[in-house]
Amino acid sequence: MAVSSLPRGSFTRPGPGAAKLHCELDDWWFDARYTGGACPICGWKPEGAAFPAPLWLRLYRRMDWELIGLLAMVAVLIFVGYEVGSASGLTWGDIGKALTGR
Repeated sequence: MAVSSLPRGSFTRPGPGAAKLHCELDDWWFDARYTGGACPICGWKPEGAAFPAPLWLRLYRRMDWELIGLLAMVAVLIFVGYEVGSASGLTWGDIGKALTGR
């Protein structure tokens, strides 16, 4: 028989700044900071309560991930183009001559 060495109850204790709520309808405990103050199952919200999300989550939600992905893709394409060019023996001088027409 396997015996767990994890301490009992460590996963149910709220941490510092936690906003644990209990939904009576679902009999579900949830941290309101990560769900916008609403029960993730039924959508119940306590009246007049504000639960601000942690700083890292607020920053994550504000980032424009499409733009970051586009910039990362452009950087990868430039890198791949450089690697292909250097593998074929192309130099920056050749590129400058081709662009200026000299």
